[in-house]
Amino acid sequence: MTVREARGTRSGKTLLTREDWMRSALAAIGDDGVGGVTVDRLARDLRATRGSFYWHFRGRDELIGAALELWARESTEERLPELEAIADPLGRLRALIRTVYEAPADPVEVALSANASDPRVAPTIARVLRRRLAALRTIFRDLGFSTSEASDRAWLTYAFYIGHHQLLGNAEIAAHQPARLQRLVSVLSSTGTDRPKAREETDGR
Repeated sequence: MTVREARGTRSGKTLLTREDWMRSALAAIGDDGVGGVTVDRLARDLRATRGSFYWHFRGRDELIGAALELWARESTEERLPELEAIADPLGRLRALIRTVYEAPADPVEVALSANASDPRVAPTIARVLRRRLAALRTIFRDLGFSTSEASDRAWLTYAFYIGHHQLLGNAEIAAHQPARLQRLVSVLSSTGTDRPKAREETDGR
């Protein structure tokens, strides 16, 4: 892993920050899950000493907790406001699905989702899930669905999101993903009876 930028030097050596260690931990999680986070591995990746690690953290669990907080903030808290600023709920849903399709799978999220029951991971995953589901429920409520229906569709949409990124890990399976983005939006937003079909986008997806 490449340190993002030097924060200073001492005796010709780069001084690492807490964030450098946290990002290195996230890279290890993306590669090998939480079990891949070890002090020795990160020190090797960062070309640092164990002493540098213990200058910033009391132990491995503290580092993992801090890294997960960084991931939660950047993957959710800093991104949802832009989505929620879209006034049209159908446009909001379309933008969300487009992000799922166009952004590469986040290896950290894939790894954390596969280990959601790990006690070190569970609280962060649960908090992120609550925040994202709340945003999804608002979309479907704004589309006119009842509270219970909006909750069900929010869960279905999030399940699609997690499953989509899990399946992308297999190139042969990923080749079968639906090519038409608008079709997914229509499936998620339409009652099939009393809701008009959303107009096809001009981008052909």
